Amino acid sequence: MIPSSIKLTIRNIRVNVDPGTLAFLLGLPALYFFVLGLMFQGIVPDFEYGTVKISYVSFLAPGIIGMQTLTAGNIGGSLLWADRRWGMFEQLMVGPFRRSDYLLGVVFVSIVFSLGGSLIMLGFAFSANATFILSTLSIPYIIVALIIGTVFFTSLFLIIAVVAKSMQAYNTITIVLFFFLDFASTAFYPITSSTPIWLRAISSVNPVSLVCNIVRDSMVSGISSATMISTLEMTGIMALFFVLAMVMYRRVRVGA
Repeated sequence: MIPSSIKLTIRNIRVNVDPGTLAFLLGLPALYFFVLGLMFQGIVPDFEYGTVKISYVSFLAPGIIGMQTLTAGNIGGSLLWADRRWGMFEQLMVGPFRRSDYLLGVVFVSIVFSLGGSLIMLGFAFSANATFILSTLSIPYIIVALIIGTVFFTSLFLIIAVVAKSMQAYNTITIVLFFFLDFASTAFYPITSSTPIWLRAISSVNPVSLVCNIVRDSMVSGISSATMISTLEMTGIMALFFVLAMVMYRRVRVGA
């Protein structure tokens, strides 16, 4: 007997396996990686990260992998909004599914796409001669970081889907968030002492930065106390937003 949440996860995967969604989930991060990697690899010399010296491609790849949590997390909000708009949410709720099944189905499908996309990005990184230090400790740390980040961003976009009154409003909010969270993070460049103070402050609390830092430490320089602190911080933020998303999700009326 397949659990209802798994049935909805399979349904959600089928719904999102289309050229547009795949281009967003895989094409955009791949474009970032290859364009930035090829453009800057030749002009950015190897630099110190932690206790090791790495190339720009080796720095960029973990950032692109960490960004998968943001792109995959957007699936949750998009699914809820689309299902409400086209009446699928009402049909599912009058069927053999509970609200908790639907919520878990949304979270699970986001995690599937996040981990799957990260694995593909890792393959691209190896093809670009990026070098990493992967171990029996770092690999679980990377997986945990990706899951925590994905649940956080899924919760965030679910909240936006509940609050937004129109598809235009939802799309506008998500587009602004994507550009702000991506480019004000450590995904593309390191934060150093020469970085403006205001940008350092924003980046230090940016969830994308926290996820990217955990993934990058695990893949490049080794897990340190700072990595563990970032993991705890991200776990706390994820738990807070997941609870908030559940509370707001319960207020969604069937047929609304």
